[in-house]
Amino acid sequence: MNDALHFFTYFIVIVSAINLVRMSLFLIGSDFYSLLTHIKLRRKKITLKPFFSVVIPAYNEEKNIIKAIDSVLKNNYPQDQLEVIVVNDGSTDNTAFVVQNYKIRGNIQNLKLISQPNSGKAHALNNGMKNYTKGELVMCLDADSYLSPDAINKTIKYFEDKKVMALAANTKIIKAGGFLNLIQFFEYTIAYQMKKALTLFNTEYIIGGVGSTFRKSFLEKIDYYDTNTVTEDIDLTMKILQSGNKRVRVVYGSDVVTYTQSVLSLPDLVRQRYRWKWGRYQAFLKNKSMFFSESKDFTKTLTHFYLPFVLLSDLIFIFEPIFILYVILIIILFNDFLTLLFIFLVVVFYIFMNLIAEETVSLKDKFKLLPLVPVMYLLLYVLSFVEYIVLMKSLLKIHKLKLSIMSSRLTWIPVKRY
Repeated sequence: MNDALHFFTYFIVIVSAINLVRMSLFLIGSDFYSLLTHIKLRRKKITLKPFFSVVIPAYNEEKNIIKAIDSVLKNNYPQDQLEVIVVNDGSTDNTAFVVQNYKIRGNIQNLKLISQPNSGKAHALNNGMKNYTKGELVMCLDADSYLSPDAINKTIKYFEDKKVMALAANTKIIKAGGFLNLIQFFEYTIAYQMKKALTLFNTEYIIGGVGSTFRKSFLEKIDYYDTNTVTEDIDLTMKILQSGNKRVRVVYGSDVVTYTQSVLSLPDLVRQRYRWKWGRYQAFLKNKSMFFSESKDFTKTLTHFYLPFVLLSDLIFIFEPIFILYVILIIILFNDFLTLLFIFLVVVFYIFMNLIAEETVSLKDKFKLLPLVPVMYLLLYVLSFVEYIVLMKSLLKIHKLKLSIMSSRLTWIPVKRY
């Protein structure tokens, strides 16, 4: 019994140490990214304005679609070098009417509405990109999201590097009130700070849907999105990376700011995160050759470290409830509340540093949010609870993973909008 307890204690210590190292690397990496990107982009003078296409797939988005379109057309980018393609994927509400009415009333020449039978988001994106876009660069924008006024101008700077094939935008949560909205705001702030380090270490493998931008010529080469996974964005990113992350780059643009709605209810949050988790496993299975690949086209940090580490983290997370109960038991038995205080301070410090480092949050808003940082230590366990549910749900279905990617048509998984 004592040997088992000793083993469990050492295991927790080792896992905690690894997590501390990971958090430290992300903090340091994000700072170096900010410094290097600032120096690099400051020296660049944009002389060319490439033709830029924005594709907005939409399914029953009559409430939000106009704000998304408006944010693109009001970007400080030449209108004769910009187009918006809205792909109405068999909506049963007034999405098509709302868009068409907006186009006619404003006499907007660079807005196209394409309607198709309901086929799923990936099919809608492919239809818009393949058949209707003229741009050298193509951005995907969700219909419940919108761009900051300078997002497009800042996007094209990154593509002056000819190795860059895809860019992830800095997605912020739209403030709407409620504790779930607040939790997701902090979550996105932390997650997108981490993307700075992932870009610096060249280990990024997720170019998210909101504001993601691609070279159309490269999309043509790899035949656009596959349509047999539930997270088409992760799948496409890994499809790009199959060319080798030494030869092509997928990067994060911290100054390319987009905004999206948060999920409003726990059931919807579970549905969303389950789709993300299951879709990631699908993409990993399809691209399993990248794991521990010896090809010289890949960096070892991606293939031998980060991708396997993602799966290892899920494996360790299975035991998370046992870890928590064990630590609480030890603290109570040995009256060691200093350990609890240390854990609390480490997590709070990490959240604090990520908030302070986020350039897109105003100083005024930071001062408002700082008092909430200690509370987030507890509130973020709501996300841990959700993540645990979706992990268990995914593992219980893991034997169906291979079969799941044989499907050729996927439907939308809608959540409530405000």
